[in-house]
Amino acid sequence: MGLRRPLSWINYPQGLPTAQASCDDGHIMNALFNHPAIQSLVLPPLMAWLAVWLLARMAGPRWAPLGAALGLLAALALLPGFDWPALSRVQKLPWIVLLATLMAGAWLWFAPGQNTHRLRGVVLSAALTVAALGLAAVGGLGGSLLLAQLALMVAATTAVLGLWVWWRPASGLRVPLAALLPAFVAALLIALSLFSAQPPQGSAGEDDLYYTPQWR
Repeated sequence: MGLRRPLSWINYPQGLPTAQASCDDGHIMNALFNHPAIQSLVLPPLMAWLAVWLLARMAGPRWAPLGAALGLLAALALLPGFDWPALSRVQKLPWIVLLATLMAGAWLWFAPGQNTHRLRGVVLSAALTVAALGLAAVGGLGGSLLLAQLALMVAATTAVLGLWVWWRPASGLRVPLAALLPAFVAALLIALSLFSAQPPQGSAGEDDLYYTPQWR
């Protein structure tokens, strides 16, 4: 199964389709749902927040930090999706993050006493968020909008956890290193893919700015 190319405003030179342009509401909602900004900056933090909240209520503060990783997994399930066989690097990313999330869960299970200082965890989350934003900027400026979008997903979900711990100290949540493992692995894979990319051959890199980066 190949990659699913999300819709973008570049497909609509005159802006969002309207009823006067004979486009139904379903098409409009599909365009909004599949817009890169929605997939990168809206859905990932919403799903991460929901996962953290549910885990905090159902499993307690010990497991709640894994909600950020679950939110990232949910976002990656939408783009690029859990395709198999995973032949390209972008197809391998969701599976690697899933494995890292399972490892993080095992880490918390076998080492429950990770009482990381609250502010230290916030700083680590902020550092990883800034690093992911930097990767998004490099990816976008380097011609890889897909890579930039994936890096924004990592930044958005990581920021949710740090902000939760910072703004709600009474919740008892901390940011153990295990909770940051999936986002760190995702950022590392994106960075390796970005900086190991080969320059485009001839005009092969000019077909489509969204999918032409040579990191796939």
